[in-house]
Amino acid sequence: MDHYLKAERVVESLINEGHRKFILYPFGKQAMMIKEILNKRYGIEEEHIIDNKLAYTSNNKKIISLNKLNEINTDEKIVLLTSDNEEIYSEIRYQIMLYVKLDRIVDVFSYSMYFDKQVYFDDSDFRMWPRVAALEAAAREIYKNNVKGAIAECGVFRGWFSNYMSRFMPDRKLYLFDTFSGFDNRDIDDAEDEMSGQFRSIQNFDDTSIEVALNNIAYKFNAIVRKGYFPDSTRGGGAEENEKFAFVSLDTDLYKPIMAGLEFFWEKLNPGGTIFVHDFGYSKLSGARKATLEFCKKMSIGYVRIQEDNKNATAVITKALMDD
Repeated sequence: MDHYLKAERVVESLINEGHRKFILYPFGKQAMMIKEILNKRYGIEEEHIIDNKLAYTSNNKKIISLNKLNEINTDEKIVLLTSDNEEIYSEIRYQIMLYVKLDRIVDVFSYSMYFDKQVYFDDSDFRMWPRVAALEAAAREIYKNNVKGAIAECGVFRGWFSNYMSRFMPDRKLYLFDTFSGFDNRDIDDAEDEMSGQFRSIQNFDDTSIEVALNNIAYKFNAIVRKGYFPDSTRGGGAEENEKFAFVSLDTDLYKPIMAGLEFFWEKLNPGGTIFVHDFGYSKLSGARKATLEFCKKMSIGYVRIQEDNKNATAVITKALMDD
C-alpha cells in the first residue's frame, strides 16, 4: 500500500474516532507527510513534535525532547510513530512505551498489533508465510484477551521467527533457548535416530551464534538469552523459573526437547496463552508430532494444525481462558 494512502487512512480513522490532539515522533520525511495531512486536509495543528536535537536549538515550543513527555499529560493525546523502518527504529518504539500508555500510541506504518490499533496492512511477503500469519492472529488474541506474561522460543537458530515474535509483541520479555551449536547428542537415542537420522545427516543447525540471532531480532534489548541444553538451561536461578508466559514457540525438531518444552512451558502458560510446535507435519522430523500427540493425550487438550506448505505444518495449542 502507498505510504501516503496508509498514513491518510490511519489519520482519518483516528479523527473519526474523535481524536484531534496529536504528537509526532520521530520528525523526518514521514512525519512531514503526516503533518501535511493533519494541517492541510483536516486543519489540525499538531500538539508537539518530538526531536531531541531540534528541541535544544529551536525556539518553537511545540518541538520538545522525548524526556519532556514526563511533564505532559498525554491522556487525551495520540502519539503517532512516524518511522516506516520498524527494524532500525525499534528502539524508538520501545522508548515511547516508557512514557506513554499503550492506548495512546499508534504506529502509522507498523504491522505490530501492539502499536497499530488501526490494523492496516500492505501485501508484505510475511503475510504469505502461514506460520507468521498464525503468529499474528495469536498475538492479537493475546492482547485482546489481556493475557499477561513473557514470550519464548526454544530452538532459535538464526532468530528469524523470534524476530517476528519480538515485532508483534515488543513489550514482552523474549526468552531465547538454544544450544546455538546444533543438535545435542543427549537427544539422540535409537528411536530418534530412526525418526530424524536422514534429516540430521543433512542439517545440524550449527551455522549460527548468539550474535547472529540477536542481529536478526528487532527488539533485541528485550531478549534474554539462555544458551545450553534444554531444559538444563532453565535452571540456576534465572527469572524464567518463576516466569509466566503468554506465547511460546517450540522449534527444536526432536522428540525429547519438544516434550521437555511442552512439559516445562505448559504449567507456566497463562490462561489464553499459546504454544506453537513447529515441524508437526514434517515427516522427516516425526518426533515433533509424536511428542505433541502424546502430550495432548496425557493432558486431555486439543490442538489446531496450521498447514505451512505441502510438506510441513505447525501445531497450535492454546490454554483455555478462565473467568476473572
